[in-house]
Amino acid sequence: MSMTEKVRFWLAIVLVSAVCLYLGWLTVIAPPSWHQVVLMLGMAVAIAYSVVFSIPLGGGKVSLLPMMVLTTYLIGGSVVAGWAVAVALLGHALDRWRRGRDPLSQEPRGKALVEATAFNLAMHLLAILAASAVFDAMGGTIPFGRIPYRGIKLGIATSSTYLAVNYALAFLVLGIRSPGTIREFIHSLPRLLVYEGLPLALSPLAALIYARMGVGYFMLFIGALLTSSTISHRLATASRGLHRRIQELNGLQAVGRVLSSSLDQTTIVNAIYEQISRLMPATSFYVALYDPESEMVSFPLVIDEGRRVSLQARRARRGLTEHVIETRQTLWLPNDVGGYIESHGLEHIRREASCWLGVPLVAADEVLGVIALLSHGQPVAYDPLQIEVLETIAAQAAVAIQNARLYERTDEALAQRVQELDSVLRTTRDGILLLDRAWRVLAVNRALADFIGVAQQDIGRHPIDALWSDGEPLATRLRYTMVGLKEDCRRLEQGEAEMVQGEVVLASGVHVERTLTPVHSTDGTITGWLVVLRDLTEELALARMREELTNMLVHDLRSPISLILASLDLIGETHELGDDEQVSRLVEIARGGGRRVLSLVDELLDIAQLERGYFPLRRETLDVGELLVEVAERFTLAAERARITLAIEHGEGLPHLYADRSMIVRVLSNLVDNALKFTPDKGEVTLWARYDRDAAPDELILGVSDTGPGIPSHAFDRLFGKFAQVPGVRGRRRGTGLGLPFCKLAVEAHGGRIWVDSEVGVGSTFALALPVGPSEFDQAPEALS
Repeated sequence: MSMTEKVRFWLAIVLVSAVCLYLGWLTVIAPPSWHQVVLMLGMAVAIAYSVVFSIPLGGGKVSLLPMMVLTTYLIGGSVVAGWAVAVALLGHALDRWRRGRDPLSQEPRGKALVEATAFNLAMHLLAILAASAVFDAMGGTIPFGRIPYRGIKLGIATSSTYLAVNYALAFLVLGIRSPGTIREFIHSLPRLLVYEGLPLALSPLAALIYARMGVGYFMLFIGALLTSSTISHRLATASRGLHRRIQELNGLQAVGRVLSSSLDQTTIVNAIYEQISRLMPATSFYVALYDPESEMVSFPLVIDEGRRVSLQARRARRGLTEHVIETRQTLWLPNDVGGYIESHGLEHIRREASCWLGVPLVAADEVLGVIALLSHGQPVAYDPLQIEVLETIAAQAAVAIQNARLYERTDEALAQRVQELDSVLRTTRDGILLLDRAWRVLAVNRALADFIGVAQQDIGRHPIDALWSDGEPLATRLRYTMVGLKEDCRRLEQGEAEMVQGEVVLASGVHVERTLTPVHSTDGTITGWLVVLRDLTEELALARMREELTNMLVHDLRSPISLILASLDLIGETHELGDDEQVSRLVEIARGGGRRVLSLVDELLDIAQLERGYFPLRRETLDVGELLVEVAERFTLAAERARITLAIEHGEGLPHLYADRSMIVRVLSNLVDNALKFTPDKGEVTLWARYDRDAAPDELILGVSDTGPGIPSHAFDRLFGKFAQVPGVRGRRRGTGLGLPFCKLAVEAHGGRIWVDSEVGVGSTFALALPVGPSEFDQAPEALS
């Protein structure tokens, strides 16, 4: 019990004790007679009966108690009335204590019951004493037996005083015990005056009946009043129950409307709380949702003492919430919540409540969570009818939450599918056009719009045969006639073909493969048509390249093989003539042809190995000057025959290379051979090396420069591709188109790079940068083996 509760309790005890002592003193001064004691006991029973059949109103209860008390006073005086009230209220308190022993009873217990009885008794005793003082001051006599004007004035004054003092004290008591009900009390004053004020006018009449007509008629009159009180109580109870059921039905209907019209989980839980708070005490309330996959419990809505608070999601523990989820049953703990938690081996996760009610959210045999209501001050805060309403709301809410989850998952899946489709439509190089059954455009991607030379947004959702501003329909741009399109669709619909393909040339000159296929629904029916345009430009270019390669290989292999075969034939004829010198010369020619064929095959094999990364590098330290001289010596004779100056240029103090000698020699040899092949007579070819310690301390630049016809810049990108030839540039002999691809792969295998600088009519320079020391490629040389 808090300090405020203790002060309030002792204030009630002191107040009622003082009033009872004063009443006892009055009793000693003027002790009642035996028939007054009988009257007191009889009226005590009538007062207790009227209290039992009271009607809740204005934060308290209204009954015939004031009328019965005032009647008792007008017949027997303040002492009789005071003790009658005391006996009645103490008897009623004893009955409330007996009913409060039931664990499910909502009656106050212990000190709360003592405090409520003390305040109630003090209020009525003080009201009796105040009314007695006014009655005595106006010269009234007990028992009351006058009806003339003076008697009416006495009755009105006494009744008004009793009622005014009683209500004033009730206002003070409510302010002390529960300030929140004062506004309700003031709002209910008019009805209080009707229910309790009007019956007070019958008190003088009842006293007159007692004085003039005797006890028998008086008892009949009191019995009639108590009967009417009983009837009013039952009508009020039935009306209150009916009003409550109407509220519950309206609340359930409102919850049903919101839950059926919303797929948003936040809206759903807010609607649940809004309706529950109207139907039952819900100052502490929460909705917990359970995810069985992650075993997490989240709290989308938590109300603590009327305030919305945020509560972190937690992994499932052994709390009351998880207990309800596990048992799948409603849990109502009207009191002793801590005892239940300890007896079932559960955890105290939050502060303990005086009363706890939890209802599971179950939909399609799946527990989604819990709706819980708590009371931290009042035990047995909820009754079975409220539990029934909460279970009904929980059943509706579970279905709505499950629908919201399914919608969220479906929405996420749909958004993902739309995103995937959009990504496919945006990234694919094929043109895609989706039509419905009436050949109206449903979707189109940018690639198709580019194919037909229009903006994607201009296509819109129009029929495929609709005329554009230029007078040409979309079907024509796809090289379709509507007759041909409908005929192809008919063939697909009747199963004569799975798809219709054909090669067409668009207005832009692009060769495409046009494919028409049906779009099927889940039940197999055709719902639309899909047109796909696939660009054939690269395939046609590759086909031409394969044809050229085939012709080139046939030419390059046929010539040396023919030479070898012819030489062998001549060798046979010459050997019969005994001309050994001619035989030797023919053998050398045959060997040369064989070496050329072998060189072509080896180059193809080396390129394939380099592309796969399986070519072994045998690195060693190389002197750059010696390397350039070795390469130059191989081509000195060929340069002299072509009257081309072959020069070597390099500075002093060049660092050593760390590379595969044979491979770098082949690279430089290919570059020099190309330079000699395309440089005209009396031209110059220079083999050079440079090193810039400041600009690039880790690499050495080697290069071959010539004074040939030069290479156009637009041919740079494809120059290092296999079998590439520069159009319009002719050399002394035809090349295979494999030398430069080999050079690029070999240099990159060393961790270097190769490039070309050229100016048409001036000449070309091929340069390569190689590391001067071990690089990251040297940390695992087996990677290339």
